[in-house]
Amino acid sequence: MLSVDRLKNKIRTAFDDEQQEKSDHEASLDRISLKLATAIIEEIKNAKIEYQAGLVAPNGSVTGTIIHTIS
Repeated sequence: MLSVDRLKNKIRTAFDDEQQEKSDHEASLDRISLKLATAIIEEIKNAKIEYQAGLVAPNGSVTGTIIHTIS
């Protein structure tokens, strides 16, 4: 399940970790960007999709598992 609070905390930590950086601004931006991208991808991977209704096959409802790959 997606969590706004969990993602917010990861974003806050990413900025907090870099807040004191004074010598290498570009490296700091790279680290923050990587932490944010990683946190967002981790949240997306936690998403759960519940299929309720809508698709049908000739012999009844469509069932199965949604397989996803994020790289």
